[in-house]
Amino acid sequence: MPDNPLVSICIPTYNRAGMIHRAIESALGQTYGNIEVIVVDNASTDSTEEVVRKFKDNRLHFHRNSTNLGLFGNFNKCVELASGEFIHILHSDDYIDSDFTITCIRFFLDHPHVDLTFTSVKIQAGNQETDLSFSDKDEIFIAPEGFRRILTNRSFIICPSVMMKRSVYERHGNYSLEFPYSSDLNQWLKITRVHDIGFVRNAWVYYCQGEHSESYHLLFTNATGYLDTLKIYSQLIQSLGKESSSYNTELNIMFRRFALDCLYAGFTRIDTMTGFKPSFFSGTAISSWSMIRSVSIRDLMTKWALLFILLSAGCIMVITPLRLLFKKLLLMKSIQY
Repeated sequence: MPDNPLVSICIPTYNRAGMIHRAIESALGQTYGNIEVIVVDNASTDSTEEVVRKFKDNRLHFHRNSTNLGLFGNFNKCVELASGEFIHILHSDDYIDSDFTITCIRFFLDHPHVDLTFTSVKIQAGNQETDLSFSDKDEIFIAPEGFRRILTNRSFIICPSVMMKRSVYERHGNYSLEFPYSSDLNQWLKITRVHDIGFVRNAWVYYCQGEHSESYHLLFTNATGYLDTLKIYSQLIQSLGKESSSYNTELNIMFRRFALDCLYAGFTRIDTMTGFKPSFFSGTAISSWSMIRSVSIRDLMTKWALLFILLSAGCIMVITPLRLLFKKLLLMKSIQY
């Protein structure tokens, strides 16, 4: 590996004329010099291109898709256009600290067996900022330990914090278009089963939450992402085959968590989702429950106790006054997704 590898910072965007300036500025402001910054406009209808053209830096390249490729289709276009040995896909509503790239590259150079890094995140929601760090120090997860952690911890890897070797894309392919809302999760599951990954503590992404974001639409206005996730989990079991028994504990944690996530969404988010009924979430929760494996009496008892909770909650959910009461109680307790 060269001591000064080229890094491609790719910024996929769609109608973010009012936000993308900060993302580009942070990318071009990196203390690591050997970079290219590629903005890939997914057929925006606003003045995104005009904003990008105002930057006069020969490291900045602009590409506009003739048609909208979808979220992960645009990610794939980024990978296609990138020339670097390392690829970082930075969301156009987020930004990075000036030492982000050099901190990650130093980690890769010090640990050449690591093929993917993810970092600390500052979550910005309105006037609030919350630090999210997996650990208080750098860590390496030898495969398949990273895979196990993803199964048990939904916030293990935050997408715009990921930097990855080009060779990983060449081995595993780009983001699947089968999962238009959750393809990044599918990608991390594939990669972490066979690749060593690293957490870089002192590199920071500023992750901006709000109604503008793709994650907001995924979680609050469209329930399709929950189906995406369930489909990914189902296909994961098939791909693991007999090997799945090695991950029974982690898989059961994942299925239980997702079932409860669906119930939470059914109580607190259904009112903002056009075309979906509460029964959608209770049904998705029970589908997740059905994949739980009972490998001990305790597991069996836990599984059937959870089913009782799911069925009871599902009945309450479809009765609007009771659902609204439970929604109020859940939000008062500040239960986080």
